[in-house]
Amino acid sequence: MKIVARKLKKGIVVVVPESMDDLWHLYNVILPGDQIAARTVRRVRRTEGSRPDRGERRGMFIRLDVEEVSLHKYSNRLRVKGRILAGPEDFVSLGTYHTINVEPGLKIEIVKTHWPRSLLNRLKEAAKQKGQRVIVIAVEEGCATIGIVDDTGVDIHLSLHGNSMGKYGKYQNSPENIGQLFGAVALQLGELLNKIPDVIRIVVVGPGFTKDKLGEFLQQKVPAVKGRLLLDHVSTGTSAGVYEALQRGIIERVASEIRLSREIRLMDKLLQHLGKGTGKAAYGWDEINRAIQFGAVETLLVLDKTLREAPPEKRKILENLMRQVEKQAGSIEIFSSEHQAGKQLAGLGGLAGILRFPLPDG
Repeated sequence: MKIVARKLKKGIVVVVPESMDDLWHLYNVILPGDQIAARTVRRVRRTEGSRPDRGERRGMFIRLDVEEVSLHKYSNRLRVKGRILAGPEDFVSLGTYHTINVEPGLKIEIVKTHWPRSLLNRLKEAAKQKGQRVIVIAVEEGCATIGIVDDTGVDIHLSLHGNSMGKYGKYQNSPENIGQLFGAVALQLGELLNKIPDVIRIVVVGPGFTKDKLGEFLQQKVPAVKGRLLLDHVSTGTSAGVYEALQRGIIERVASEIRLSREIRLMDKLLQHLGKGTGKAAYGWDEINRAIQFGAVETLLVLDKTLREAPPEKRKILENLMRQVEKQAGSIEIFSSEHQAGKQLAGLGGLAGILRFPLPDG
């Protein structure tokens, strides 16, 4: 992400996204009620006689009042829809709808009535990152799972299973079957590394010694693995093993800048406080509002959907709560709804807080 300009007195920030990860950040920064301006393409129709022609596509600079934001992850595109506030008078009618397709390389101006510090910090973090990813391979006798971890969450790319079963359905741990499984993992990993050039580490996890054998095999068969391999223990080679690796902080050690790991750690901390009854956790709008009145919120956890999809009046309330937390030197984390920690936060109403101290009874 390139931050081209910041004119916060006017509520203006100008950025250029450079990757899919940057589009994910903007998906969580651009909200209904904001304005954005960018060069876009719009079909222009002219009337000839009594019937309009089919029109032609023209490039132009348009400013929108944002109403809807959607992320198209597999087409590298962020779609921002809203009513036109400004544009070339010959080609657009003010108040009509238009959608700006934000892609890597497009310079856009974002205007907010107030920029929360958490969103500015998110843009700063994106400017420091280069779209780094981690591949996690969970393996055990008979199965392996490959996951890709980045800012948008965990993508379980593929699950592989042994194809030779013995008596009572037990997997036969023969050298031939292990070799077939390891070969399939190596093939898939090699293809992924060719497609994804920004992988900073390959983490192989699992129970027992199978992970160690796979690590040795991959270093021999996939040259790109050398210098990027990390081994660690988890209890299973299924997709649950990939998530367990995140919960154990493995990703934190090799890619602390990836937000997903931090969100999982914060959610674990919140759940520990709730489970132990320490009084240093709150969730739901009423409890959070009360905690803020006491200046007790150390970290406010906000689900991205709660921020984006709340009705205008409720979003104003939420933005005011976020502003108060910042004034009290608290921090704000916006959670992705696409991964496990975000789903846990959704179960708590989409809003929670880790507190500095327990609240008094009342």
